[in-house]
Amino acid sequence: MQITRKTDYGLRAISELATHPDEAIAIAQISEKHGIPDSFLEKIMQELRQAGLIEATHGRGGGYRLSHPAGKISLIDVVHALEGPVALVVCLDPSLKCKIEDGCTTSNTWAIINEKFEASLAELTLEDILAEEVRI
Repeated sequence: MQITRKTDYGLRAISELATHPDEAIAIAQISEKHGIPDSFLEKIMQELRQAGLIEATHGRGGGYRLSHPAGKISLIDVVHALEGPVALVVCLDPSLKCKIEDGCTTSNTWAIINEKFEASLAELTLEDILAEEVRI
């Protein structure tokens, strides 16, 4: 499994907003700093806004800011906003039907791994990411 570029960019962008909690940050500023194409970043920001993680301000000095404190936004919130439910294998994706699901001996193992992965993402917040960057 590999995290998509969309989620990678989304996490970079929302982390950038977390470093400036009291100001609106423009797409161009985030794009330039993190090397993310403007048009792609705009789509990502719209999805994060629709999920209620960020808010937009318009006009002069407009841009994006977090909707909640960084300590209240978990990585699973970001992943769900940009990717939907986590399904490490086909049999865990409710929208897909695995051909061997009924006779599979590993689906329970994958379900446990998937739950632990989601729990790990749920435990980490944007605030934790910023603290980790400070330690590096």
